[in-house]
Amino acid sequence: MFGLKKRFIKFWMRWERTFNLGSLAGGFVFDFFLAKSPDSFANNILLLTYLTTAAFLIVVLSARSAKQYTTRPLLSIFILQFCFGGLAGNMLILYGKSGTIGGSLLFLGILGAFAIGNEFLKTRYDQLRFNLAIYYYLLFTYCIISIPTFVVHTIGTWVFLLSGAVSIGIVTLLLWALHVFVFRKKEPEKTYEVSILIGVIFVLYSGLYFLNIVPPVPLSLKSVGVYHSFSPLAAADAEGHLYSATYEKPAWGVFWRDTSATYTISLGDSAYCYSAVFAPGNLTTPIVHRWVKFNSSTNKWETQALTSFPISGGRQEGYRGWSVESGLTPGEWRCDIETGRGGLIGRIAFSVVEGTPNLSTTKL
Repeated sequence: MFGLKKRFIKFWMRWERTFNLGSLAGGFVFDFFLAKSPDSFANNILLLTYLTTAAFLIVVLSARSAKQYTTRPLLSIFILQFCFGGLAGNMLILYGKSGTIGGSLLFLGILGAFAIGNEFLKTRYDQLRFNLAIYYYLLFTYCIISIPTFVVHTIGTWVFLLSGAVSIGIVTLLLWALHVFVFRKKEPEKTYEVSILIGVIFVLYSGLYFLNIVPPVPLSLKSVGVYHSFSPLAAADAEGHLYSATYEKPAWGVFWRDTSATYTISLGDSAYCYSAVFAPGNLTTPIVHRWVKFNSSTNKWETQALTSFPISGGRQEGYRGWSVESGLTPGEWRCDIETGRGGLIGRIAFSVVEGTPNLSTTKL
């Protein structure tokens, strides 16, 4: 039995880096398919379990490192990586539903840099710093979703700053526990250096937020389209439709669009932009439709009109709203769906051409 255990440990040590990366990937894939809406009670319990387990394991691993144990805590490292992967997969889904693909790729890129760096560090103190950096990054991204969803029921700059303050408060408690119970107050420079690293992450992530690069979670665009006519029904039908609209169908096989990428007009025609934006229950916030046209002379997109209206959360299919732009002219157009402070929830781009449209009718 002892020989079998020895061979297993030898085998694990040889392939440890692969197993750890596999655990990270396993947690990522597991929650990638499990992730639900940001107000899902079961999903949030799972995320809080990941965060609590990861914090506990960081303390345990740091304590073992401080006592200079020669054996590697294989199971603890494996579970910690799984927690990180699960958190990352869940956050990627929730952030990926809100905003553009670029924001999701940025999130994944930063996380990937953390994860890969963690596996190739030479010392255990470096691993502690990177584990705490990954932990804080995931904690911060979770707070940005959970605070507006469950606490304040709105979004905006002050809500983002509150989320940051909560995340800083939680990680400060973790650093205090490490400083007092693990390092025994003997190595204050370790706590100081990790605190600086966490502060840098907070500042950089805040910069991405104020540049509107971070997706505007917990909002997400469920559907968007540009229609030729738009009128309310006398009453909602059995399927909950409130509007009747005419539109040009997208080309065959273009399943990701509700309406055609070409909008055909006669002189003076208008266009109606319809959007359905999901928000968690009890959350209210203003939404803006920004109509923009590409100016080929200046090579820039120029705002033509802004329409703002409030939305309320709770409807799984999204809160419905629409705006109209009169007097369209041929060219490249977009309707951007934004938060009140300019965060991009989603957009629809289309080319306006003159002619006779082939219209279909639908209910929304």
